[in-house]
Amino acid sequence: MIIFTSLIKQAVFQLTSAYKKHRITRVLMALLLAGNIVACSEPEDTPILYTVTEKEHLITVPAKGELFADTSTVISAPMSNNGVQMIAWLAPEFSTVKTGDVIARFDGEAMQLSSEHHKNKQALTQQDIIEMQAKLALEQNNINKDIGIVNKEESFAEQFSIDDVRIRSKLDIIDSLQNLAYLSTKREHLHWQNDRFGDSSKGDMSLLKMQEQQQSDKLSQLDSSLSQLEVKAPHDGLLVYKANWRGEKVREGQPLWPGQKIAELPDITVMKAKVFVLENEALSLTKDKAVTFHLNAYSEQVFQGTVESVAPFPKTIKRGDPQKYFEVIVNLATQNTALFMPGSKIDANIIIAKSKNKLLIPLQSVFSKKNQTYVYLYQNNDFLVQPVTLGEASLSHVEVITGLTKNQQIALTDKDKN
Repeated sequence: MIIFTSLIKQAVFQLTSAYKKHRITRVLMALLLAGNIVACSEPEDTPILYTVTEKEHLITVPAKGELFADTSTVISAPMSNNGVQMIAWLAPEFSTVKTGDVIARFDGEAMQLSSEHHKNKQALTQQDIIEMQAKLALEQNNINKDIGIVNKEESFAEQFSIDDVRIRSKLDIIDSLQNLAYLSTKREHLHWQNDRFGDSSKGDMSLLKMQEQQQSDKLSQLDSSLSQLEVKAPHDGLLVYKANWRGEKVREGQPLWPGQKIAELPDITVMKAKVFVLENEALSLTKDKAVTFHLNAYSEQVFQGTVESVAPFPKTIKRGDPQKYFEVIVNLATQNTALFMPGSKIDANIIIAKSKNKLLIPLQSVFSKKNQTYVYLYQNNDFLVQPVTLGEASLSHVEVITGLTKNQQIALTDKDKN
């Protein structure tokens, strides 16, 4: 007590000195001293008690999630045979776009280089076709000339062939007949060669024509892809980029496959909520359960909703996080286009059970031994072991059916361990 008195005198002296300098400091220190005096004057063994109260019993399950539009138009990367395309530019997210506005632009440098390459190959193929046509025409002309010469020689030989032995010798006649047979055979060979050359030239020309057509088709594909480098809005709306399963949204410089989702143009007049409930906290989640939630950006406003559906199985929602969550879709009681935006984060509570006039105590004040639940009832400055019968429980409180009455006091800690 002597030490305590000296501490008070010292504090008063310090307050007096401080008063000469700063009156505000004097007031604050006086308040602190008063608090310390009260704290020091209380007994050190004051028990921590809880007064049993009768109030509304509300069992809720916490959940976190975000808002999304019930209907929306999906914007995807253009379908192309050129494989992966690189995003060069993106319109700002959550901006209002009009019909025909550019949402995304892809890098077309590689396709332009490829187009120039195929144009050069097509020009070379066309030049090969011209050269082949000239070569085939020349060879065809030579064959036709040979056929003409042979026809004239054969005609001349038939016209002036004399087989009268009185005029020519038998040897001359035989030689003339052999020459005529040779010319006939040569004529037939030239006609065969002409037919064979025609078939061969058709094959060569068809190959070159096919190569030219391939280059032309490739150029058409590239021209079509180049015309699709800009993704435009099909109608007016709010631009929201699509997140993948890791929660990452598309960004400039990111490669995209043909048909991969880029963004959405949601209808914000009808919004819903998608929330996730931890697996071990999912108590009696069913359709039509009441839900209260608030936006993280506007925590002072509370909104209402009801459970539309609950996923049949839990799943992980974060990469590298083994915890599993149930996905719950919530219908909103009211719509607010000024506040409700797709992707807005929310904290929600799903009301599992709600009843009035229940005796409630904290879960931490309930203990169990040999299949009997009990509390430490505080009476006459002592604690008594009081068996209780419990009812419904939430994550923090439990209903007491029998064993306690209103306004009784119980301990919040285990007195056997003190």
